[in-house]
This record gives sequence, structure tokens and C-alpha cells, in this order.
Amino acid sequence: MKIPLFKPSIGKEELNALKEIFESGWIGLGPKTAEFETLFANYLKVKCCVGTNSATNALDLALKIFDFPKGEVLVPTITFVSTGHVVQYNPQLRLNFVDVDEKTLCIDVDDLKKKINPETKAVIPVHIGGQPCDMNAIHDIIEDSSQEIKIIEDCANAAGGVYNGRKLGTIGDIGCFSFEAKKNMTTGDGGMIATNMNELEERLKQLRWVGINKDTWKRFSSESTYSWYYEINELGYKYNMNDIMAAIGIEQLKKLDSFNSKKRIIIRRYIEELGDLDWLSVPDYYDLENGGYWLVIVKVQERDRFFTYMAQNGITLGVHFMPIHLHPYYKEIIPSSLPKAEKVWQDIVSLPLFFGMTDEMLDYVIATIRNFK
Repeated sequence: MKIPLFKPSIGKEELNALKEIFESGWIGLGPKTAEFETLFANYLKVKCCVGTNSATNALDLALKIFDFPKGEVLVPTITFVSTGHVVQYNPQLRLNFVDVDEKTLCIDVDDLKKKINPETKAVIPVHIGGQPCDMNAIHDIIEDSSQEIKIIEDCANAAGGVYNGRKLGTIGDIGCFSFEAKKNMTTGDGGMIATNMNELEERLKQLRWVGINKDTWKRFSSESTYSWYYEINELGYKYNMNDIMAAIGIEQLKKLDSFNSKKRIIIRRYIEELGDLDWLSVPDYYDLENGGYWLVIVKVQERDRFFTYMAQNGITLGVHFMPIHLHPYYKEIIPSSLPKAEKVWQDIVSLPLFFGMTDEMLDYVIATIRNFK
């Protein structure tokens, strides 16, 4: 039996939605993008959402929209490299890495507190694998600092997750989501910016569409006759979502809660049926009532041998993620010592987790793991 690490769940609903888009002739930035933005904002219960073509670009715009002067952005080292890259895309900002909690792999609030300084402009907590960061502690640390520091939630792994009754992505100043092929819901690629700061909406929409003050759909739908005229008031970027992505996203959003519910059932079985193994540590702190998990991350002794063994049995595993500061590019430009991350990442393993995972598949993965050693 072959078991992938991830597998998107795409059905006839998405195909029918695409057929409608193709027949309309409007496949770029248009009415479906606007509809998806409204639906996602309603789902999160925020004032506005702005669709982008990736979470990377959503994070980049989240930094750009505040027009930060020269300063520093704090980022946990265990995350996908985009969380660090977006700081590098903004030359007035300096990246500083924060260690992680050895249990949850989320940002270490004690190290965060130590690293906040007068130059700190923003913190990007990452809900790694869908596990919420300690947002209450983060807010308290920033409040105690008596500084104006923005919180940009990286929710690339966490669509649909909840923290203390609130959807992840609604607790900071801005939340950024990924709809890449393997994520909790997908648009093939794509991302979303969510915020309750509705004064940012129009500028975000201009920045994601090369700085144009009226995008093509706005000109087409709001003018009595199609107007070609627009103005550019600042440098913008080609970061827009399109209606192909949005049509898929609308249908995927309808399924998101059921996707997450099924994955919580799978995670519960992993925890219950692997929790007695002395060579493997399961995440018994996961929220199995409200969590929106993209990953189930365990810690394994003899990881390389375990990878080889599982691959020989047709099961794909992953590692999410090698600390950013250990990659050659960042080792050279931002030398860092982050002992917790450097220790714990050597044991972390992501197990197969996806909506279409059958009981037979899960039985096979669990039995194979139990036969290791």
C-alpha cells in the first residue's frame, strides 16, 4: 500500500465551479475573487479579506502596508522559509530569529520577551502545523513593552483553527493564510490577508494589483460604460488572486470544517494508538475539538532509520521544518544560536494526514509504526 503525506480533496463541486468560470469568460481578478473575499471574511468574522496569489505575498503585503521605518521583525526559526524571506524583501527591515517551544514548536514566548527591543516593529507568530501560538502571552509581552509593535499571524498551516473561541488569523493585526495545494483548503495556490483594520482594505487591494487604483473588475462593474482610465499612486506588486483560484476556494471553504473535523479524528487515533511507545512522542496537547491542523508532528528517536523503514513500506513522511537559521543563506547573513530549535528539529516527523485518508490506510500506517524497532 502506498500512503502519501498529503492529498488534496477536490470534487465535482470544484469542477462545476470552474466550468462556470470558463463559460463566463472572466478568469482573472474579478467577481469570484470579490465573492470569495467576502465569504472568507464572514467565516473568520473579520471586517475584510484580500485575496493574493500566495501566502508569501500576503505576508509581504502585511509588512509593506504599515510603512515601517528602519527596524526589526521577530520570526520563529521553525517555519517555512517564506516567513523569513518576506522580511528580507523589505530592505528597511532586519530579521531576527526567535527560538521555539520544545513541546509545541511554536514561538518561545520567553525568548520573544528577551528579544523585543526599541527597534522591534513587528512579530510574526507562526501557528505551526495548525497548533496555535500562545497569543495571550504574545499580546501581554507587547503591551508590557509599551511599544507599537504589530502582530502578523502566519496562518499558512492553520485555516479553520480556533484559539480561545476566536478563529486563528483574527487575533493579531493581520492574519495571512495559504491555499497552496496541500494546505487545509486549497485553490491550487493562493493566499489571503485578513484584518479588522478596514482602513487598510483599499490600499491592500491596490498594492496587490500593481498599484492600480481601480482594478479591471471595478472599472467594468461600476462604470455605466467600461472605463479604461486608472491611476497609479505608488509602486504596487503583481500579487493578485484570480477567479479560477477563487472559484475553487469558494467550494473548498464550504468543506473546510469537515476537512478539519476528519483530520482531528485521524490525529486522535494516532495519539491514542501510538501514545504508549517509548521511542515516539505524540502531540497530546492538540485541540481535538476545534483545531485546524495541517500537520500531525511526532518526535522520533533514530529518525533517519525510521524514514527509511517507512519508505520501504510505502509510507511518505515529512519534516516541518528545518530551522531557517540553519540554511546556508541565513547562516551566513544572520548567525544565530537557538538551542531549543537546534535540538528538537532533529527528532520531528510529520505523519500522513489528509481528508481522504481511509480507515484502512490509517490502520496500515499505525501498524507499520508499531512494528518499527
